[in-house]
Amino acid sequence: MPNSAVLAPMLDKLTRRSPLGPAETNAILALQYRLADVDPGMYLVREGNKVKNCCLLLWGFVYRSKITGSGSRQIVSIHLRGDLVDLQNILLEDADHNVQALTHAQVAYIPCQAILNLTEAYPAIGRALWLDTLVDASMAREWILNIGQRNARQRIAHLLCELALCQEAAGICKAPDYELPMTQEQIGDATGLTSVHVNRTLKALRADGLISTDGRKVTIKDWSGLRSAGDFSKGYLHQPALPFAA
Repeated sequence: MPNSAVLAPMLDKLTRRSPLGPAETNAILALQYRLADVDPGMYLVREGNKVKNCCLLLWGFVYRSKITGSGSRQIVSIHLRGDLVDLQNILLEDADHNVQALTHAQVAYIPCQAILNLTEAYPAIGRALWLDTLVDASMAREWILNIGQRNARQRIAHLLCELALCQEAAGICKAPDYELPMTQEQIGDATGLTSVHVNRTLKALRADGLISTDGRKVTIKDWSGLRSAGDFSKGYLHQPALPFAA
């Protein structure tokens, strides 16, 4: 028998998207799954592979990426607790991007067919999953804007704002303190910058009193200033109001 508590992060995430009743709650918690612990850099999904299971992130951080023909990497999204990081594969069997662990993480692999059956049996769950994919698309549009039209300072400040709010919404941290689970090279791959440029920009944000860092811990010292520096508006996240970002 599955341990229903394992799937609680999935339930928490979906109920933030759309109300679910007792029947839907029980159906989600009764899903079959396979647990796996993953190390940093490990692939959860490889581009081009046939995918039979959907990956639920229970703790830790992972990222999606695309690789050019010459081998350059573009990180296209960061994912955390409660995210179904390859939900599209319940309908698209061939993976069109990679998913790798940023940190040590634990995932639950759920058969794609089981999730598809769930959406057909419980329309409210289908609606919640649909909303989740729409928010995912909204965030992807913002990332395109960030890389295509903002300067280096804006790109990195924007990413720092997003990570803070997403972690707080998922109950991982209490802003203004949170974890930055990325190396400077990975930040560069997410923002289209070199690691040298990332290093210089982070130093400037610290010097301006907007943030402080201690290893992987980031403290936002001036939320209004960081938000302004990043041209950041939280509407694209479609989150309930959070005290920190009010």
